[in-house]
Amino acid sequence: MRNLLDFVVKYAYFILFILLEVLCLVLFFSSNPFQRYGFATSANVVTGAIAEKWAGVVQYVSLADENEALKKENADLRNRLEAYRRSSIPVLDKKFEYIPASVISATTNREKNTITVNAGRNAGMEVEMGVIGRDGVVGIVSSVSDKYAVIMPIIHPDVRISVKLAENGYFGSLSWNGRDVRVATFSEVPGYVDVRIGDEVVTSGFSAIFPEGVPVGYVKSFEKDLSTDFYTIDVELYTDFHNIKYVYAILNKNKEELKASDDKAQKKK
Repeated sequence: MRNLLDFVVKYAYFILFILLEVLCLVLFFSSNPFQRYGFATSANVVTGAIAEKWAGVVQYVSLADENEALKKENADLRNRLEAYRRSSIPVLDKKFEYIPASVISATTNREKNTITVNAGRNAGMEVEMGVIGRDGVVGIVSSVSDKYAVIMPIIHPDVRISVKLAENGYFGSLSWNGRDVRVATFSEVPGYVDVRIGDEVVTSGFSAIFPEGVPVGYVKSFEKDLSTDFYTIDVELYTDFHNIKYVYAILNKNKEELKASDDKAQKKK
């Protein structure tokens, strides 16, 4: 208390000056409507600008949470769509679910490229799961830890995917030629098939990895090998591996049953 009194006494004239200034401003604005309006308007402008900046900061900070929510929402929508397909097509016995993940690292300039995501065994990830992205097929899960998974993308020489022409259903296999990260090779299509530039290429559904009809790319160019009478088709991939952020791993609940059936069929041959 003693220190406070000493402070007031020491700065008495300055404190009196501030009080008089405040009093003058109050009297000035209370007796002059125009100035009062101008002051209020200026105050609102300043307050609005500060509020706008603060809202921008809050929005930026919350982007990560919003992206995570959108990722989960997309996975939920895919799961609902798959459930609808199963209910609409009774003979469809493959039950797929989608596990969302964020890409934390990826390579595109190596002979054997990989993608690492932030979802692993704890999230339900398993080896040999198919992986898709916003634009279509991405690749296949090659290894899994508790919290992370590594994906072999289409642009990996060890990946082969069963695909077909959406227009007429003729199928074959898709592999990477090791050169252009936007182009893969579609082979095993007979030479009598009607192939056109721009035809869409999708997954065939002839495996337990990918559902039927997932977009892969479109026919960029093709040529026929006269010695074999089969096409070699260059497919422009829909997925841009230079700009991939979120993916969805595909869980096929009937995978083991399908695999067991295939094994039995192979043993009978």
